Amino acid sequence: MNFLGVDGGGTKTAFLLINQKGEILSYLTTETSHYIQIGMDNFKKVIKKGIKESCINAGIDLSEINYTFFGIPGFGENDKDTVIIRKQLSDIMQESKFKCGNDVEAGWAGSLACQPGINIVAGTGAIGFAKDQKHNSARASGWGYFCGDEGSAYWLGKKVISLFTKESDKRLKKTEIYKIVKEKFDLKRDFDLIEILYNELELKRNKIASLAKLLYKAAQSGDKKAVEVYKQAAYEHSLIVKALIKKLNFTRTKKVSVSYSGGVFNASHFILEPLREYLKEENVKLIEPILKPVTGAALYAKMLANNLEKPDQKTIDKLKKEEKRIGVN
Repeated sequence: MNFLGVDGGGTKTAFLLINQKGEILSYLTTETSHYIQIGMDNFKKVIKKGIKESCINAGIDLSEINYTFFGIPGFGENDKDTVIIRKQLSDIMQESKFKCGNDVEAGWAGSLACQPGINIVAGTGAIGFAKDQKHNSARASGWGYFCGDEGSAYWLGKKVISLFTKESDKRLKKTEIYKIVKEKFDLKRDFDLIEILYNELELKRNKIASLAKLLYKAAQSGDKKAVEVYKQAAYEHSLIVKALIKKLNFTRTKKVSVSYSGGVFNASHFILEPLREYLKEENVKLIEPILKPVTGAALYAKMLANNLEKPDQKTIDKLKKEEKRIGVN
């Protein structure tokens, strides 16, 4: 038996195929599958191409994929779009052989290996997802870049732009972030940034999100403003965790596992230390992700196909080894 996990995102889409033993048969990444960014027709093309290439890599036919979990960005947020997405996917494979959920569910499946707890996703966007011991689920944040997405890479990217413009104007004292942005885009005049934002970055969500890397570089250089922005992001993530605790009925006799996924958390202690501090009064424990989101999606597909309530530790351990062997990221 073979199981496919698909983890969509605002920047890329990952496909991972495993067998019953937990061996990875194929792993690949393609462009974003966020239908709001690329349209429904292109969404279908990205998914169809990724599945086809996965089958070719594994040397199997589409009919040999027993079950698939699709983690699709934006799924479930618009009833009309949800129906269309399901129809698009059922054109590719039998509807009885897949389940579709929001990409945040893939994040939870990976970081917590499909076990009760809370997962925060902070990639291009930001959202939280949780499941309690009775399999009730809830989400918080994830309202999109216009309404919110606080603590996301896009949100951090906008903070970078804001700091640069204020420091350029002398509204704030110049720090490393000013120098880093100026050098990154080789600005002759500070106002040239406007043209770059519109013409080079095209104001695209994923390209603005990429500016978060400049914030990390500034924080590493000791820029106090950059470090403070990460603290603000951590505070927003803590609100997500607290909201999800209120929404669900976690067992009070044990601490709730809280994990994370997404590129923002590559900032390590700049984001994790303040997050831990903001959550110190809560009955939670912050843990490192167990698996990558796409691996979690494949594990979830295996569990759904076999009607399992929880994964076996042997499979989890095997998948962790396989991730290292293949280089899943």
